Amino acid sequence: MADKAKSSVEAIFPLSYMQQGLLLHHLSSKLDQGFLNTECTLTGDFKLSFFKESCAFITKRHEVLRSTIHWKNLEKPLHVIHKTKTIEVECLDWFNLSEIEKNANWEQLKKTQLEIGAQLESGALLKIIVVQFSKNQNKILWPMHHILLDGWSGGIILKDLFTVYDYLYKGETPQLVTLPNYKAYLKWKNGLPEEKVKTFWANYLHNFKLAKLFSIQSVSNHEVDETIDNSFDLPEQETNQIKSYCKRNKITINTLMQCIWSLVIAKYFNTPDVIHGSTVSGRSGDFPNIDLLAGMFMNVQPVRGEIDENLNFSNWFQKMQKFHFEARNFEYLNLDKLYSYINWSENSALFDSLLVFENYPPAEAQDKVLKVSNVKSGFTSTYPVTLAILPGVVTNFVLTTDAKHVDSDTSNWIIEALKSSIALITSEEVINYKELSKEIPSPKVSATKNIKGTNTPKLTAYEAPNNKTELIITQIWENILGINQIGVNDNYFEIGGKSLLAIKIFSLINNKLKTKLPVTALLEYPTISKLSNHILSDENGKSWEYLVPIRSTGENNPLFCIHGGGGYVIFFNPLVKILNKNIPVYALQAAGLNGKEKIHDSITNMAIDYAKEIKEVQPKGPYNLLTYCFSPAVGIEIANIFKTEGEETNLIVIDSIIKQEDFTSPERIIMRINGLINRLIKNPFSALKLLIVNNYLRFIEPTIIRFFASKSKRNLEKITHNLVKIYVNYGWNKKHTDDVLLILTEKADKKLNPIYIESWKGITNGDVKVVYTTGKHHQLFEAPHVASVAKHIEKSIYNI
Repeated sequence: MADKAKSSVEAIFPLSYMQQGLLLHHLSSKLDQGFLNTECTLTGDFKLSFFKESCAFITKRHEVLRSTIHWKNLEKPLHVIHKTKTIEVECLDWFNLSEIEKNANWEQLKKTQLEIGAQLESGALLKIIVVQFSKNQNKILWPMHHILLDGWSGGIILKDLFTVYDYLYKGETPQLVTLPNYKAYLKWKNGLPEEKVKTFWANYLHNFKLAKLFSIQSVSNHEVDETIDNSFDLPEQETNQIKSYCKRNKITINTLMQCIWSLVIAKYFNTPDVIHGSTVSGRSGDFPNIDLLAGMFMNVQPVRGEIDENLNFSNWFQKMQKFHFEARNFEYLNLDKLYSYINWSENSALFDSLLVFENYPPAEAQDKVLKVSNVKSGFTSTYPVTLAILPGVVTNFVLTTDAKHVDSDTSNWIIEALKSSIALITSEEVINYKELSKEIPSPKVSATKNIKGTNTPKLTAYEAPNNKTELIITQIWENILGINQIGVNDNYFEIGGKSLLAIKIFSLINNKLKTKLPVTALLEYPTISKLSNHILSDENGKSWEYLVPIRSTGENNPLFCIHGGGGYVIFFNPLVKILNKNIPVYALQAAGLNGKEKIHDSITNMAIDYAKEIKEVQPKGPYNLLTYCFSPAVGIEIANIFKTEGEETNLIVIDSIIKQEDFTSPERIIMRINGLINRLIKNPFSALKLLIVNNYLRFIEPTIIRFFASKSKRNLEKITHNLVKIYVNYGWNKKHTDDVLLILTEKADKKLNPIYIESWKGITNGDVKVVYTTGKHHQLFEAPHVASVAKHIEKSIYNI
C-alpha cells in the first residue's frame, strides 16, 4: 500500500506562509474565509461530453487541480501533487423552474456548498456543478479554496477550460502554451538574492514605530466569527471622473485607491503615518510564463502612507506610485520574511486592514462557442477590515468588517469618508491632506472610544507559568497578541488569536526552543500548558519550585521580588499593576507552600536555589532584587552568588532593617518602651488595641493554629516559623558588595530610621541611597502608597 501510495504522488512541497495561515483558519474557525464559490454563466451549445473531456485536459495541464493538503500526524503541513485526479461534474436540470425558483435554488446551492466546505485532504478543486437554466444557458458553480488557488489563477483555469472546449467542439486538438511546473518556480524563487529586497523594505519602512490597528478595538462579544459586508457603486460618470483624474496625473487607478485608503485610515486614527496591506499577484518576476501558472501565488504587501498635509496630492500620488512599481519586483516575499528583514519588534502586525484591487485577467469570452459571462468568485480575508474594489464601467466597492472589532458606526464612517475623499480629490476641490481633512468629519466617539484601550479576550482565571518552557511561550504569546497576563490554561483562539499571528508565534517558538512544530499543533494543543507538555520531556519539563512569574513581558531586566516572613508573594500584585509595563516582574515564594517541597534549612541553601531559578529567566546581569521584611539576608546571599560569577546586583530594600535581632538590643528595648508610652499618651485606645493584636498574633495565634487550624494553615505557620528560625541563625558574615536602594517610611520614633540606615551601611561596601515613601510598613504594597514605592523602584532600575 505504501509503494502504491508513493507511486501516485508526483511532488510534495511545504506550505507557504499564506497557506499556513489559511489552513489554520480553515481548521479552527466556524466561518472558513478561504472557501470560495466561483460561478459563471455559459451561453451557447453546451455538450456534457466535451465539457468533461475539457475538465480532464486541464486537470492534466494544471497540477494545482491535482493537489491535496495534509497535516495530520505530520511534522509540518504539506502540499501534495498527485499524478492523476478527476474532476467530478454534477449536472442539475432546472429548465422547467420559474425564474424565482431558479434564483432561490441557486442561492441555496451556494449556501449548501459553503456548509459542506472544502475537502482539502481529498481535493478542494475537484467538483464542478453545471445547472441548466434554459435551452442555451447553463450556469457553472465551482467550489474551491484559497489555500490552493488565488483569484488570478481561477481566471487562468476557466479561460483554459473553455478554450479547450472550443477546440474539442470544433474537432481540433487543443493548442496551449506549455506551462512550467511549481517545482521549477520554487527553485527560481529560492535562488533569488536577498540583499536588494532587504535594502528596499528597510528603507521603505525606516522609522515606522507604531502600528495603528483596528483589532485593538473590542466593540462586541460575538462568540462566533461574523463578518459584515457593506457595498456601494460609483456610477459611470464618477468612474470616468476617476479615470480622467488618473490620466491627467499620470497615475493608475490602483495607485489612487491605495492612496485614498491611506488617507481614510490616517483620518480615522488621527495620525500622518499609517500602513495597510495590499494584495499583489505575486507574478511580477522574470520567471518564464509565470502569468499562466495557476496556484496560490497571491501575496500581501505593506503600503505605507507617510502624509505631508501640505504636499500637493498629485506629487504625493506619483511618489506612492514609484513605490508600487519598485515593490512589484518583490511580490514573491512573504510577510514573515519581511518582518525578519526589518526587525519588527512591535507586539503585533504592521497592519490589519487590507485593500484588494481586483485587476485579474478576464476569464470572460465572447468569441468562443460557449460565451462566458458574469464570472464571480468573491474574495477572502482574515483581516478585521478589508476593502475590495472591482473596477469597470461602474466601480464596485465592498467593505468587509469583523463584527468583533468594527461596529456599524465605524463601517458607515469609512464608506462615507471614502466616497467624499474620492469625489473631492478627483474633482480637484481639495489639493492636499490639510484641505481634505477639514472636509471629512472625524469618526464618532462611539466608533473610537476603545481605540486606546485593549481588547477584552476571554481569559480564564490566571495561572502563571510553571517552568521555563511555559514562560518562553507565554512571553511570545503576550508580545504578539498584545495581552498582559495570559494564563497557561487560556485557549489561543478564545483570547482572540488569529491564524497569521499564529504563524509568527510558532516561528518564534521554534527559534527560541529549537523545535520544529507545525502551526497546526495549536489545534491539538491550544493552551500554553498543553503546548509546553507536548514539547517537553519529563526531565526538562520540571516546574519551577520557587519562581512565580507575575508579569513575564517587558524589554527591561526583570525585577525579582523575594517573599517576606510569611513565605507567600501575592501581596506583590498591586506593585506590578503600577510599575512600568516594560519591567517584567517575578516573585520568589518559600518552599513548602504547596505542601510538597522540602523547606529550606538555611538562608544559604535557600539563596542557592533561588539564584538558580533566577538565572533560568535571566542568564546575565545586572539583576534587580527586591527584599522586604525578613528577606534582606536572602538578597545579600543571592547577590554574593552573582558577584562570584562577575555579575552586579541592584538591591532594593523596602523598609527593612539588616538584622531583626537588632530589635532586641538594650537600646532598642528602651526605644520601643518610649514609643509605646508616647502612643499611649496620644491615643491610649489605639495603642492598647495594637499591643493586644500584636501579642495575639505573635504568641497566641500560633498555638491555636498548631492544634485547631486546617492542614494548609498549619503548613503556612510551619513555614513562617522556619523562616524566622533560619533568619535568626543566619551568620551575617557576608557583605553586600554593590549599591543598595533603601526605601523607608517616616516613623513616629525619629531615632528608628537612622538605625535602619546605619545597619545597611555597616554591611554594604557600595553606596546606600535612602529615599522616603508614604504609608506604614504593612501598607507599602497597597494603594495609594504602592505608587510612591513603584516610582522609586523605576528610578532605581532606570538608573535615574
